[in-house]
Amino acid sequence: MNPTLAGNGVVSGVPRDYRKAIAPRLGIAFAPHSSSTTVLRAGVGMYYNDLAQNGWVDAFTAVNKFNLANGAGTPALIDPNYHTPYALMASAAYEHAFQNNWRLTVSYERQQGVHQYRRYEYPGFSLFRSDNRSIYNGVAVQMQHSFAKRFELTANYVLSHAATWGAAVGELFDYVNGVSNVHDPFGPGDHGPSGEDIRHRFVLAGVLQLPWKFEASTISQFESARPFTMTTPFDVNGDGVANDRAVVNGAQTTLDQFRGSPFYQVDLRISRNMVLGERAVLRPFAEFFNLLNRQNPGNNYVPDISALPVPVNNPANATAFCLDSGCTQTQPIKSLSQLRAPAGALGDFFGLGTTVGIPFAAQLGLKLTF
Repeated sequence: MNPTLAGNGVVSGVPRDYRKAIAPRLGIAFAPHSSSTTVLRAGVGMYYNDLAQNGWVDAFTAVNKFNLANGAGTPALIDPNYHTPYALMASAAYEHAFQNNWRLTVSYERQQGVHQYRRYEYPGFSLFRSDNRSIYNGVAVQMQHSFAKRFELTANYVLSHAATWGAAVGELFDYVNGVSNVHDPFGPGDHGPSGEDIRHRFVLAGVLQLPWKFEASTISQFESARPFTMTTPFDVNGDGVANDRAVVNGAQTTLDQFRGSPFYQVDLRISRNMVLGERAVLRPFAEFFNLLNRQNPGNNYVPDISALPVPVNNPANATAFCLDSGCTQTQPIKSLSQLRAPAGALGDFFGLGTTVGIPFAAQLGLKLTF
């Protein structure tokens, strides 16, 4: 414990190393009647996380010897009852190979996060606890066609739901930076979809041999909208910390209540092998990214109600949009969807599906193999 925070009235004692991280796992595979085409699989296990997360940097630096000696660093405490976070996972799958080079796999996965990290913001210091939890359930269907009859194909569809507790950000098996009310950390509205809650996702990858020895390949991705939370800079619950969710027409919004935009992207590659003598092959290719030139903001929408491009009349309780600088002309807010405004930058997630932009792009290339 940071000695300067002794007598804080919130926690007492010193955190100890957690030495009970035993992680049993079991997996089985069974072929009914010694079948060569059908396999059943199942598995359960416990998987521990670690403290290598940015949110805990303040907790560690606040209690290192240099900062204690020099009065530097952010005032922070670690709950003496903390546990190393872990996930309980269970899965089951059915796989069958058909005679015409097709293979079907249907699988179910459940993941339950336990003792996840959260940061409690008190006036004057932060408290780090491991009391959060989350849940994920998903069903996946995959069809594969091995390379025959001039094409190869893998199609994968996932139906899933992920939920957790949080203030403004909900994460699956990850660090959550804050709770809405330190006196009621599991309060109304604090439970909702996690940032990874993608209800529907479909991925298609394939290769097709064309006439004149050309080859076309694609990776196409389609997913439903990811969630995000709308916040306000005002201290709605009066706990002395401004990390609350927005209030609209007298009702406070809930964790990740808003949804961004569905993500669609088709990438295509056209290539052809040209044999040069006995030992060299030249492969010219053309690649097309975001072939349909679709704008994909993902869940990168303005998350602060006071920062919307069209301001609201009262960020503490928004009931209308201001149509002029003096807010003498207003437009009532009748639906939460009116508050959705693309932010135009990277959001909580990086990579495909989360950036605004990635406009249509094409490139030509040559690959020489010898």
